[in-house]
Amino acid sequence: MNAFLYFVVLLAWGSSWFAISFQLGDVAPQVSIVWRFLMASFILFIWCYLRGLRLSFPWRDHISWLLLGFFLFCINYICAYFGTFYLASGLICLIFSTLTLFTVFNGFIFFKKPIRLPILIGAIVGIAGLSIIFSNEISNTDWSLESGVVKGFLWMLLATFFASIGMLLSGQFQARKMPLVQSNAYSMLYGSIILILYISLSDVRFSFDSSFSYVVSLVYLAIVASVIGFGVYLKLVGNIGADKASYVNIFTPTIALLLSTLFENYQWSWIGIIGVLLIIVGNVIVLYAKPIN
Repeated sequence: MNAFLYFVVLLAWGSSWFAISFQLGDVAPQVSIVWRFLMASFILFIWCYLRGLRLSFPWRDHISWLLLGFFLFCINYICAYFGTFYLASGLICLIFSTLTLFTVFNGFIFFKKPIRLPILIGAIVGIAGLSIIFSNEISNTDWSLESGVVKGFLWMLLATFFASIGMLLSGQFQARKMPLVQSNAYSMLYGSIILILYISLSDVRFSFDSSFSYVVSLVYLAIVASVIGFGVYLKLVGNIGADKASYVNIFTPTIALLLSTLFENYQWSWIGIIGVLLIIVGNVIVLYAKPIN
């Protein structure tokens, strides 16, 4: 079952790169993120209502979901937005692939979770594979202070740090038997509200693009990448742990490149194939790491 969930997340998030490309244009990325999570939250609330699921919870649960929304559906996206100003896509993928490392160490520091050495080793192997795939892009990067790459690098590291905290929080909340669907619905809503407050205090214009490509990509990102993607991913976090589940973020760019091969005629090199093989090896090491009793 967990293998199936893992595969679903890979497809959902690996394909989201194409949808995101249609979101770039007249609407500011921060605003598109608000539309995406507001729509996802609305869909989840409708689902809960139709299924007769409980929607009334104590205020303590809402405080927990406010925290989750802040870390997983708000502040990490704001930091990532600033990072993308300065970084090429390959470097963004590489930095965000360190999510597994952040999750391992943040779990140990903030949540008293033991470090599982196989997961650490598997993550390093996987990141090495991703580095090989994007080696040309990385080698051609201007690392001077004037280029802003270092600034972008730090913003993306901060985004990854916050995302790992959010995923660890979700695991903690599931361990407390907090319902996942309602948790995601409220967390996405609260994250969107915080983003709206942030946008209202900045010089970003709140707008909407009614073009067919924008609306369809928005619906895809809300349903496939958010409702299904985050729902299944956070279920995995509860089932196998945030450290194991986070390896998805190392594998996802590979799925995106495979889809690009089918639809955009992306050309593979032998170096790229070696990188993919390393990612697969790292994935096997991580997923077969024994649970700690």
